[in-house]
Formats: sequence, structure tokens, C-alpha cells
Amino acid sequence: MVKVENFWLKLISVDFFEFKSLLKVLISICLFFFIVVSASSVSALDWNDKEWVEAGCPSSIFGEWVSTEAGINSKHLLNIYQNKIIFINNNNLEKKYSFNPKNILKSSSYLGVRLQHVNKDKTVYLKIRPHLVRSKTTAKHMNRTIQSCFIKVFKFEFKNFAKHDKYLDWEIYKLKNN
Repeated sequence: MVKVENFWLKLISVDFFEFKSLLKVLISICLFFFIVVSASSVSALDWNDKEWVEAGCPSSIFGEWVSTEAGINSKHLLNIYQNKIIFINNNNLEKKYSFNPKNILKSSSYLGVRLQHVNKDKTVYLKIRPHLVRSKTTAKHMNRTIQSCFIKVFKFEFKNFAKHDKYLDWEIYKLKNN
């Protein structure tokens, strides 16, 4: 009982400003610890990752991709061919771009492509990287999982902006064949 009384007496006799300073120090330490713990580095999904390959995802960007942002009745499509990319919006309006396959910047986690609009009026730079491999269990086969291939497409005004991730827009697409 004496220890409890001593504790309360000390607590009451603590100077308010001293307590406030101690509280600031404790909050700072907790915030620092939280930032260090939550900011651990995470590597991006690689084109050759086991998870990506086992899901049957392509090792290249070529194919027909459907936007995951599109609603049930509206779809944004991204068709990537050997030397051209076509963006198709909800109203079936196409934006056609061409590119030189030899100029594709290949990294383990992304592919970089400089696109030239067919009308030669606009240049866009894209970074495309594998994004997610989602698994879901089907109702018919409780032990079987279906995996889908996704890519994240970043649009940049200039190639230099891509180096610093100053993108204009980004969108996630799912491989249409899956």
C-alpha cells in the first residue's frame, strides 16, 4: 500500500511540462518503431517468379488484356502486338501506338516501352510490370484454385519521368485468355 501511495504522490508532484516532454519522447519512439517495422522493403513480382510462371502467365507483354477497373458492361481493352499497342475504351474508340520491339527496356520487374501515336502527334512511355496472381477457389472444385494474370501499366509523358515514377496514369489489366 505504501508503494501505491508513493507512486501517486510522485505522479501528482511531477511537473506538467516535464510530463509533456516525456510524452513527446515516448510518442516519437513509438512512431519511429512503427515506421521502421511497416516500411520493410518488398520486392516487386518478377516476370520469372515461380508464382507468375506456375499460374501460366506469359513471360512477355504480348496478348489481349482487359481492364480490372471496367464495369460489367464496359471494358477497357489493351491489345499488345509485336510492334503496336491499341487502347480501346468503353465507346470502342481506339488509340493506336507503334513501337520498335528492339527498344523495349527489359528489367526483371518491368518492361519499358516508348510508344509513338500512329498520327505521330504524341509520344507516350509505358512501364508494364506483373502485378498480381490472384487465386480463388471454385465452387465445383473446392481444392482447386484458379489463378489469373494481371499487369500494371504506368503511363508517362517522358522517359525521364519514368525514371522517377512521375506517371500520368496507371491501370491494372487482366489477361483475357485466363
